[in-house]
Amino acid sequence: MIERLWQQTQRLAAWFVIAAGGMLLAAAIIVTIEVLLRKGFAAVFGWSIVFSGSDEISAYLFAVATAWSLPYALVHRGHIRIDVLYSRLGDRERCLLDLFALMVMLVFSLVMFERAWDLASNSLIDNIRSNTPLRIPLAWAQIPWAFGIGLFCIAMLLALSRSIKAIAVGDYARLQATAGIPSQDEEVRQEIKDLGLGH
Repeated sequence: MIERLWQQTQRLAAWFVIAAGGMLLAAAIIVTIEVLLRKGFAAVFGWSIVFSGSDEISAYLFAVATAWSLPYALVHRGHIRIDVLYSRLGDRERCLLDLFALMVMLVFSLVMFERAWDLASNSLIDNIRSNTPLRIPLAWAQIPWAFGIGLFCIAMLLALSRSIKAIAVGDYARLQATAGIPSQDEEVRQEIKDLGLGH
């Protein structure tokens, strides 16, 4: 059951990270157009077109894209951790550290989700708008942002469940594949595979 949910989470995270990449591309295009209209026209024609709000829209897109990318980073072990002592420890000690890291990150992400949901729901109920010329309802950006953090919490719960199950049966390799820090060899193999050079 946990394995099937974990695989579905991996697939869902892949779709969300693609959407996040689209949001970042859209933000870059919006800012580029705004700069060209403002600076480019001024240099060529002596006058400029000001598009107010490009920074606001790109900030919303960036926030949602970041939240939607968190589950992908988790399921692909892409979060950064300091591993000065980690590589010098035995399998069991590394697994216990991985489990501890998951628990701490889960507590943090649950607190973050609670605050994000509170903020988004208050913005929706009170119809709070941005304090800018665009007057965008803040819930439009905050609800997808909170949803991404919520998906991250679900992925964290699944990762923790999968890790606890693995450590209970002594399957350190599965726990490493779920929550461990990728070794340099794993990273090199993945880079070669991503470049299409591997078998």
